[in-house]
Amino acid sequence: MISYLKGTVLHKTAGSVMLLCGAIGYEVQLPANRLLQYNQQQQCEFYIYYHQREDAVQLFGFDSWAEREFFMTLLNVSGIGPKGALAIIGQSTLGGLYQAIASENVEFLTKVPGIGKKTAQRLVLELKDKLPVSALEEFTAAGLELPEPAAAPLMKDDITDVLLSLGYHESEVRKIYPELKKMQGQDEQTIIKKALQLLARI
Repeated sequence: MISYLKGTVLHKTAGSVMLLCGAIGYEVQLPANRLLQYNQQQQCEFYIYYHQREDAVQLFGFDSWAEREFFMTLLNVSGIGPKGALAIIGQSTLGGLYQAIASENVEFLTKVPGIGKKTAQRLVLELKDKLPVSALEEFTAAGLELPEPAAAPLMKDDITDVLLSLGYHESEVRKIYPELKKMQGQDEQTIIKKALQLLARI
């Protein structure tokens, strides 16, 4: 099982990087706001969660072991899968998420794409007594305010390039971006499929 990778970023997509480690390239999916930190040819390292399905193997990367552990905790919540857990982590700092859950701030959690009120309430109910006490104490002692969820970009250039190559005009693509922004954190193929459906209605 892969738990840690260190290498060079060869390529960057809407939700992942291709990481060259030795002579092997690994596709590592990252939280949306962390993805902004990395560029091609940059050296980086990730703590990895290895997820195996019947049809695929997925690697999820995190900046710290604490992030990885919180991701695994989120997976234990009913209705939260790897994609949903990654979206949650990608919308705020780890301390901010801890504080939101501990203070039962459902409104804050529903700002995460794909998280409705019922799911947010379930997150609070199932996790508020399972959070690291030390992390919450440090967050409170520092006098930090609860941050707003980060508005992670949709990798606009990548999506636009694909759609323009298919013959669509930039003005058409611009019209559908408000809808595509709601899909932040999903893989590029899913976003493009949705984009084509929306463009067909214009």
